[in-house]
Formats: sequence, structure tokens, C-alpha cells
Amino acid sequence: FIGMMGSGKSAVGDAIARRMGTYNFLDTDTILERATGMTIPQIFEEEGEPAFRDVEAQILDSVHAHVRCVIATGGGLVMRNQNWSKLQTGLVVYLDVDSETIMKRIEGTDRPLLQTDNPLETLTSLMEERRERYEQADVTVEVTAEMDVDMAADACIRALHDFIDDNPPAWKQAKAKAQADGLDWVD
Repeated sequence: FIGMMGSGKSAVGDAIARRMGTYNFLDTDTILERATGMTIPQIFEEEGEPAFRDVEAQILDSVHAHVRCVIATGGGLVMRNQNWSKLQTGLVVYLDVDSETIMKRIEGTDRPLLQTDNPLETLTSLMEERRERYEQADVTVEVTAEMDVDMAADACIRALHDFIDDNPPAWKQAKAKAQADGLDWVD
């Protein structure tokens, strides 16, 4: 899952992993905090954003090869090109949430990038910087303020089913072509 801070990546990703039964849920921010022994705001304050992004990329390196898992990423992870190849080893879902809804959701939390005179303006600017990357996801799900976690998870599952139906694996396409060409030995 990709998207802005506060878009619901962790909550929705966890809900979907639970519904899938045998899937694990991994949150790169949680793993990063455990690995460093620091909170994300502490890392930003003591080491700076570039150091945070370096550790974030290392965390993605360690989790992207896992199978049968749902991964929630940090909002800025998409901005590094080397992270995209790792994200694309699976299906990438972008949770698209408007900035006003995000601000309501994250009110009272410590978000290092929003420690500015006008957090809403900063958030909107960050969204615009990242939008092109976010929109490269396989699936985009618009999440509205009225949607709870289950509703957002339902929307993601529907969108993923549609994506898979519209993009069958190569072997299915080859089998269908072989059958259409009269190769009756293909079952």
C-alpha cells in the first residue's frame, strides 16, 4: 500500500491481511522504529530526512521479497526510484485521500514533515509532489471521509479483483491462445 501519511495504509492493509487468513501484515514504519529503537519523529530530528529515507529503503529491501504478505509503506517511500522496482514485485495499491480528510485523521499526532506554519498547505504541496508516483500504482482506490476501515478494505478488494481479472497471468493468456489455435492437448 502506498499513499500519504494518514491515508489508512496501515489500518486497511492490516484488515485485508486478516481477511486473507494466511497473509502477514508488515508496516515499514513500525519495522523501521523497532530496528532503530527510535520513533520516526526522533529520526527526523536527530538524523534528518535523508537518513530516514535511507533506513526506509533498507527496510523495504528486507521485506519486499516476502510472499503472502500485505505491506504498508511510508508516504514518501515512492519518491526514490530504487524503491519502485521493489514495490513492483507485488501489486501496488494507492489509497487516494484528500488533504482535508488526512488532516482530520492525523490531528494530534507528531508528523515531522508537517511541523510548519501551515500544515494543510504543506500536506497539499507534498501530495502534489508525490501524486505522479502514487498514480503509477496498479490500483488506485479513492477513500472518502465517510469510509471506515472495513469500507476502504472492501473497496480495495473489489479493485484488486477487477485488476486481476483484467490482467490475467501470462500462462492463462498462452493457454487461451493455444486452445484458440486448435491445440487440443492444452487442458
